[in-house]
Amino acid sequence: MNIEEQPLFLRLLSRSPLGSRELLSILLTAPSRYKEHFIEKRHGRGQRRISQPTAELKFFQKLLIKHELCDLPVHDSAKAYRQRHSIQNHALPHALSKYVLKLDFTDFFPSLSSTAIKRVLTANCNYSDVEKWMICQLLCRRGRGEKALRLSIGAPSSPFVSNALMFEFDRALAEYCLAGNVVYTRYADDIALSTSERERLDVVYAYVRHLASSIKYLRLSLNETKTVNVSKKYRRTLTGLTLSNAGTVSIGREKKRVLRAAVCELSKGGKPEMSVTYIRGMLAFVYSVDRAWVISLIRRHGFSSIEQIGAKVG
Repeated sequence: MNIEEQPLFLRLLSRSPLGSRELLSILLTAPSRYKEHFIEKRHGRGQRRISQPTAELKFFQKLLIKHELCDLPVHDSAKAYRQRHSIQNHALPHALSKYVLKLDFTDFFPSLSSTAIKRVLTANCNYSDVEKWMICQLLCRRGRGEKALRLSIGAPSSPFVSNALMFEFDRALAEYCLAGNVVYTRYADDIALSTSERERLDVVYAYVRHLASSIKYLRLSLNETKTVNVSKKYRRTLTGLTLSNAGTVSIGREKKRVLRAAVCELSKGGKPEMSVTYIRGMLAFVYSVDRAWVISLIRRHGFSSIEQIGAKVG
C-alpha cells in the first residue's frame, strides 16, 4: 500500500502545516536529520554525544507522542520523564532501607532500537507494518555507517519512548522485588534497589543481569563500573539527593550551606561566585524536594520569591 494512503500518514498530514510531498520527504530522510555535538560528562568521564533533530523532525516527534503513542503503558517504577514525578519520587522510597544498590545502563537511549519499538507497537497498537516503519523513521536516528535505527540523546520523544520500551523489564523486576521485599525504582538509566537484608541485594543483582540479557530486543547492558552498594553507615545518595537515616531525602548539608551563603551575599548586594541564573535554578530544583527550606531561606534574606533573588544584579 502506498505510504500516502496510510491512516497514520493522513493524520500526521492533517495536524501539520506541510504538504503531502514535504511530509513524505521527511519520512524518507528523517533518520539522518540530526545535528551532532558533544558535551562533557560529569567528573571528567569523557564526552556525551547529543544528536539534535531538526526543527521539522522535532515537530513530528512531539506530535507522535502527544496524539499517537501517549497511551502506551509505562510502569509505575519508572520515575523519570513523567508528569507529577521527580527525582524525589525515585529516591524517597529507598530512604528507610538499610542497604541501597545503584546500577546504571551503558548507552541507554542508543541501546533502544527500532526493533524494540516495533515489538511494543505490535503488542499495544493496531498499526500496519508501513505505519510502524513510519513511526520508527520519525523517532530514531541512523548513525553514520550504521544500518540500525536507534533512539538518540537529544530527541524530545526519546524519554517517553524509552519508558514505554522498558515496560516489560520494569514489570518483571518490580514483581521479583516485591516478592523478595526489595524496593525498586528506575530513573532513566539509573536503577535503585534497596532492602534491610543485605544478602538479598546480591541475589537481586544477579537477577537484574539475567533479566537485562534475556529481553533480547532491548539490548541492555549494565555499566559495571558504576555499580554502587552502600549502607546506612555511609552517605547514601540517589540522583543527587541524600537519603537520611530518618527516612527523608534532601540535597545534603554542603549544598545547603553553599546556597545559604550565595543568597546571603546577594541580599547584601554582593556578587557570589555562582551566577544568579545558576542560584535560581538550584533553588527551583531544591523547591521541588524541600519546599519549606527554600521558602524559609529566601524570606529570611528579604526576598519574596526565587525570581526576585539577585534581580538588581542580573
